[in-house]
Amino acid sequence: MHIIKNGCKLKLVLILFIIHVVHSISFAQSSNTSSPYSRYGVGDLAGKGFAQGFAMGGSHIATQNDSTQFTYFINSGNPASYANLRLTSAELGLNYSGVQLANATSNQLVHNASLAYVALAFPVQKWWGSSIGLIPFSSVGYAISDKRELSSVEVVEYLYEGSGGINQFYFGNSVKPLYFLPYTFLKSKRYARLLKENKKHEMNRIILRKRKLGDGLSLGFNASYLFGNVENSKRSIFLPKVVAFNTRSATSTRVSDVYFDYGIQYAYTFDTLNGRDLKDNVKFSLGATFSAQTDINAKVDTLTYSYYYGSSGEEILRDTIRQTNDSKGFVRFPLSFGFGIGLKKGDRWAAAADFAIQNWSSYQAFNYSQNLKNSMRISAGVQYTPNSQYSNTKNAIEGYYKRVQYRMGARFAKTALELKGTQLNEYALSLGAGLPVSRGFSLINVGVEFGQRGTLSNGLIRENFMKVNVGFTISDRWFAKSRID
Repeated sequence: MHIIKNGCKLKLVLILFIIHVVHSISFAQSSNTSSPYSRYGVGDLAGKGFAQGFAMGGSHIATQNDSTQFTYFINSGNPASYANLRLTSAELGLNYSGVQLANATSNQLVHNASLAYVALAFPVQKWWGSSIGLIPFSSVGYAISDKRELSSVEVVEYLYEGSGGINQFYFGNSVKPLYFLPYTFLKSKRYARLLKENKKHEMNRIILRKRKLGDGLSLGFNASYLFGNVENSKRSIFLPKVVAFNTRSATSTRVSDVYFDYGIQYAYTFDTLNGRDLKDNVKFSLGATFSAQTDINAKVDTLTYSYYYGSSGEEILRDTIRQTNDSKGFVRFPLSFGFGIGLKKGDRWAAAADFAIQNWSSYQAFNYSQNLKNSMRISAGVQYTPNSQYSNTKNAIEGYYKRVQYRMGARFAKTALELKGTQLNEYALSLGAGLPVSRGFSLINVGVEFGQRGTLSNGLIRENFMKVNVGFTISDRWFAKSRID
């Protein structure tokens, strides 16, 4: 006989809500960036990983959610992590950003808020885990005005505008290919010989070593469907006293295709040192991610026309200069790969660091390149939990703060943009915390990042930004059957 508890009802409601969100929300409908630099390439790329990694400088390639300290997150940035899932997790994330845009003469403050991601991850077997979710891949949002004097009487204003982005609906899987090594040993002739010789100590040592080896290696992939629409336009607006018609050129690019990325992780736990048992186990992990250069199918609409403004300021069409619809082509996404390292001591200390590059010099859109440069990112972060199992009935507040996961990190990147002979850099510092909701496995992850991109040199724009990421996570054994004794 089976029963459904109230907690199961809550989980069911959350699953239905996630399915509804995945079905109905398109992140690209409202851009979550206001950067003039999103004009280039496919826009501003969304960070990998979710709220937990965000507060650690974006480091995620080697991190695994396989223990109390790292139970409360889904690591979509490295799909090899799914095989380490022990609980089913659902995540919903929200983003906020405030950006101050400045040049040599002026500055402007803009704000954006958006849904960051929605995802579900679950263990299928002890050696196999899966995840499904909807996340932004890139975002475009800008409006740039540039006035120029063509002559002593002619002044033209160039207005560049863009909006939209690319979404990523992914389904990921990860397995441990060496998981069955201990079982293979139990059927071997060597095991039979040791059993016959009654060498139990040596047998146990071999089984333990093979179990660690089998649990340590995981391979994974994300199969993603990329979709979205990016609109870019350029206006040439002449002053009223100039005898010339204004013009507007606009493109609408629609992306729709499949994209794959891959990951590998290896972790090993040290519980002894020089023959002595360690007070806290030390886990060392390595990770790598890879995605091949991929031509993504796309269609583009173009429209160029001349116009003038009426007496009430309305736009009046004069002549259509050029118009095309549904022109087929591709957008070439570059090869990328990254490496990560992680270290965890017991359930208190954890640290991670990443290095990643992308070959943006190969980028093309409908056979046109934008002279982008190869990008590079370095990040690092730490997490500290005073006592994840602490309980103080006399002082509940103290007990709660001891179970909070405190995080900080930093990152530096050479972006793909080189403008006026200057390759733009980006750097940021981050702080955050994982706030337990109850004595169970639910958590609210909060992260804040402060950073800068660009420069005031050579007439460029500098962006000073603050980003906030809030992730809501529910983790539990969702699919285990409850029984009445």
